[in-house]
Amino acid sequence: MTGPARDPHDLLGRNRAATLLVTLATVNLGYAAALIWLAYIARDARVLASTGLPIPDFTAFWAAGRMALDGAPALAYDWQAHRAVEVAGLGHEFSDWMPWHYPPPFHLLITPFAALPHWGAMALWCGLTLGLYLWTCWRILPDRLALVAALAVAPTAMILVNGQTGFLVGALLGLALLEIDRRPFRAGLLLGLLGFKPHLVAAIPLPLIATARWTTIAGGLAMLAALVAVSWMALGGETWSAFIASTSETAKVFANTGAAEQRWEMGASLYGGLRHLGAGFEAAMVVHGVAALAVLVALVRAWRNPATTPDIKAALICYATLAATPRVLSYDLHIVVIGALFQCRHSLAHGFYRGEQALLAVAALGAFVALLFSPGLNPVLALALFAGCWLGHARRGEAGGR
Repeated sequence: MTGPARDPHDLLGRNRAATLLVTLATVNLGYAAALIWLAYIARDARVLASTGLPIPDFTAFWAAGRMALDGAPALAYDWQAHRAVEVAGLGHEFSDWMPWHYPPPFHLLITPFAALPHWGAMALWCGLTLGLYLWTCWRILPDRLALVAALAVAPTAMILVNGQTGFLVGALLGLALLEIDRRPFRAGLLLGLLGFKPHLVAAIPLPLIATARWTTIAGGLAMLAALVAVSWMALGGETWSAFIASTSETAKVFANTGAAEQRWEMGASLYGGLRHLGAGFEAAMVVHGVAALAVLVALVRAWRNPATTPDIKAALICYATLAATPRVLSYDLHIVVIGALFQCRHSLAHGFYRGEQALLAVAALGAFVALLFSPGLNPVLALALFAGCWLGHARRGEAGGR
């Protein structure tokens, strides 16, 4: 009696995939541990300056929350006042700026963490959001390798070191996509929670509108309205006014004409990659805009096609979310992992297309190389994965598979 036929395009197999992912995860977590240890021994300002280690992004979160607890949430958008609280929390001066750009609803989430000392709050934030992210990965693909893959991607080390929002964003989007067919209103509520990073969800409404998913859209709008109302009551209308006034300075940072400069080596979009290579704002935006338009057209076509499976739709919207927006940094790339897990879930059930595993492996390695040679392949990562998934699924359909 023979066993099930082996997928001819499953070139890695489970054992080789496990070896690759475990190796990457081990090196990645070791890298994070080394940076955290260096940051610990460099707590003194003079040592910190000599090592060149950056101030964690979470410092901006903690300072904004601390100002809310002190009864002055609107002052978080005053960069000078906000920076003074950051310095007090760190216990020493630092160079450059770490401003607060987030809308008031995110203030509501981050404020309780500011009741703790800075480093304790950051550890709790990273632990909770990492736990939510890993649970989401398990729900998408209940396999230990899925958890290893989640830890193997390079941005995991970055978030553990700087306390950014990547785990939370990836988890919320993944949970929403898991619910979008079974519980569309709940999916909308989860998407609405992503309103604290509106640029990362700008591509999502298009396929929802194109496929008449009005219940999901209603859920998203309801959550956004609730967050605005609650934050207005809790933090005051003046906080919203201060946030709106600050967006002009935030736009200058994006264009690299403001007081705080954008670090283009962290760019993970085509726009960011072009700026890193020296392109100007207008030229980079034009090239990125053409690519983003192509991605959005293909995304809508795929979602409207009845032959596109739910897992492929989920993978494509994850990749398109990052490929379409110009404001993507390397710590946002966990959305790509969520997309890859949906894509792998589909391929494990229906077979891999030729070159699929190679593309996913190159993407994982490319993101890892960016830790040493920034930005590496990060600026084209989402574009390449979107194109590969879209074209590969089309070819698989022509061959009679799904």
